[in-house]
Amino acid sequence: MSVIALLPRRHALGLAAASALVVPRWSTAADARVSNATPFAKGDVIVAATVMDNPDDDHAGTGRLLQFDSDLKLKGTLWIKSTNHKLSGLTFGPDKTLYGFAPLNHAVVEVGPDAKERPLFTFADRAFSNISFPKDGTILLGEHLVGSKTESRYVSTKLPLIKGRTVVGDGHVYRFSKDRKQIEEYATDVHGGMEGYHGVTSLVLADNDTRAIYISETGNRILQYDLKNKKQLPDLAVFNDDPQVRMLLWMTRMNKDTLLAITGGSMVTIDQNTGKVLREFKMGSFGWAAATPSIDGQFILVGNFMDGDIAKVSVKDGSVVARNNIGEKRSLSGVAQFPG
Repeated sequence: MSVIALLPRRHALGLAAASALVVPRWSTAADARVSNATPFAKGDVIVAATVMDNPDDDHAGTGRLLQFDSDLKLKGTLWIKSTNHKLSGLTFGPDKTLYGFAPLNHAVVEVGPDAKERPLFTFADRAFSNISFPKDGTILLGEHLVGSKTESRYVSTKLPLIKGRTVVGDGHVYRFSKDRKQIEEYATDVHGGMEGYHGVTSLVLADNDTRAIYISETGNRILQYDLKNKKQLPDLAVFNDDPQVRMLLWMTRMNKDTLLAITGGSMVTIDQNTGKVLREFKMGSFGWAAATPSIDGQFILVGNFMDGDIAKVSVKDGSVVARNNIGEKRSLSGVAQFPG
């Protein structure tokens, strides 16, 4: 899952759950559709924009990535054939591979800079939703789900159990070698979010990749874990009735010493060493749940899950300098910009 619903009955502000079996490839409506995405150009903005076309599952749909230029003008569409639930957590790796996640399919999607979907590789039978790349060449994956709860009052689907177990996940962080073999599991504490089943839903590395800073979606804590010594650290911040941070929906790095967190109605920058909120960008509406700083650091690219808006916000003055819409509600769950 990603962001669950905050108020509306049977809807979620992000990914919900699925009861589907995990298989190497899904047969979906994407098979019958023609992609027209072009090789990524520097500055292209890629948006996770799943088509919500399954009437029996309010969080299932046909996988789709939309390709925009740096001014948010639509360039093309890539239909994803290896998933049938919401895509989220878009991130470009050091080799310019685009990673996306369908946690409810236990799928890590990879797209090359040629805008072609690669064969699905199964890291593990787990609901991963975010990826980080330490300088040593290893890979860190955060597990989106935790606990044994499979249902939510906010969604109509069920969370998938890990095969052979009675849990949906452990909410841990996992390290994989360069050749993608699991070499470490970190027993990270999690908040759980509003419904208790959110694990490590977004993560940022600090202190030469020895400190993991992370959140549980819809929670109010920024947690920390010492990867070198394999131990939990005191929370970086806890937001209790803070008017600037009602909840945490997504977190990424803004710059060298600063985090960027999305709170639904705004974005905030946070000192990664003190947990202090430095600045708030009010967005004027609710549902903002995915974001990334632009590659030049001058803008923030932010997406609204509820209405499908994608906006380019000036860091200097908070103004919206470009805007578009994906044409789908309760879908937009990831934004990334190609570094070139």
